[in-house]
Amino acid sequence: MREAFAFARLRGRGRCSAFAVALATVCVLAGCGGSSGGDATASTGGGTVNVGVASTLSGTFAALGVPGLNGIKLAINQINHSGGLLGHKLHLVTADDQIDPSTGATVTRNLILNHHVQVLFGSVSSAVALAQAQLAERYNVPLFLHMANDIGLTTTHFSKQIYEISTNTDMEPAAAALAFVKFFGKGPVRIATITPDYSFGLDTVSAFLHDLKKDGVTYTVTTQQTPQLGATSYTSNISAVLSSNPQFVFVGEYGGDLVTLTKQGIGLGLFSKAKVGGMYGWDVVKAVGRQMPAGVMAWNRGAFWAEPSTAMSAFVTAYKSAYGAYPDEWSINGYDAAEIWAEGVKKAGSFDASKIADALGGASVPTPRGSITIRACDHQAEVTEDTGIVASSVNPTYGVPLWSKTYAPPVKQIIEPCSVP
Repeated sequence: MREAFAFARLRGRGRCSAFAVALATVCVLAGCGGSSGGDATASTGGGTVNVGVASTLSGTFAALGVPGLNGIKLAINQINHSGGLLGHKLHLVTADDQIDPSTGATVTRNLILNHHVQVLFGSVSSAVALAQAQLAERYNVPLFLHMANDIGLTTTHFSKQIYEISTNTDMEPAAAALAFVKFFGKGPVRIATITPDYSFGLDTVSAFLHDLKKDGVTYTVTTQQTPQLGATSYTSNISAVLSSNPQFVFVGEYGGDLVTLTKQGIGLGLFSKAKVGGMYGWDVVKAVGRQMPAGVMAWNRGAFWAEPSTAMSAFVTAYKSAYGAYPDEWSINGYDAAEIWAEGVKKAGSFDASKIADALGGASVPTPRGSITIRACDHQAEVTEDTGIVASSVNPTYGVPLWSKTYAPPVKQIIEPCSVP
């Protein structure tokens, strides 16, 4: 999803990259010389095909990586239960990248060279995903990204082996800006921001403010707070925000960091003194529980309760049966990524990475989130972002306050034209 290190911020939209510092390191990690090519598995017949997942499976960010892995596991198990893929059973091989690019490159290379995986599902971190992308290109192995979402992965660092299944770092803040207009109007409004002090957070805020202006919102920025990723106290940041007297607070924190900020913000009166917006998906709302403040503007890459389609309901039931819990956005995106890869294999009639790329480019694949088209030019999935307003009462089915209003902006309004070099 996002790199956990303070890489240089690259300004602008459309072809931004968060990896300027990591790139030189990745070149060394990936090795020099020509591609050796991946193992060519027969397109039909029996046997086992290895599927690789190199993600963050320990530490704080395992709260994202493990649910994403569970979504992939569920898809793989369903495929095997239905007879496998092109006559092959799928075997899942996992590795913990420890949200570190060097470790991520090492374990990913091991999956390719020693386990001969025919597909990779990538990291929580966009910095690790860059290392994985370099290896996927060298060894001709498809890499599906369901959490890491820096737009540079499908622009300045794009190769035909890379697929982005989530909204990228241009699309997500664009959706949040459109939601702001829908729920709160066009101002004038005083805005404060709190976001982690590294490229994802800084660029997300910049893009959000850029899109507000593009969408006709009149605003002034009262303060911009940039705590370190993984901070344990946001008291000084929240106090500074409140002192600036904003009407809306854009929060770029996520996961456990957003939970911590929210609980501290409740105690300091943040949510009673200003409107707040952030990535309040199932994982965060569940962790905050019944204290979750009403009226918060939320955005999320897969709000299952906001998408009550037959396919989504079936997925939620299957996931809950398998893991005893409801899925979060990472689970949903992981499941979709595995389903899209499998559909590419079927369309290609082969596990060959180049044939899969040809088959998936421009193709639409049914998923719990609906039919998803993989853009031919850059392999960005044409997906939207779910947004909403947190309700004032507890949802009787789920036991926590969820969104009482929902809005999914049209994809065409949040996706930029292709800008692959």
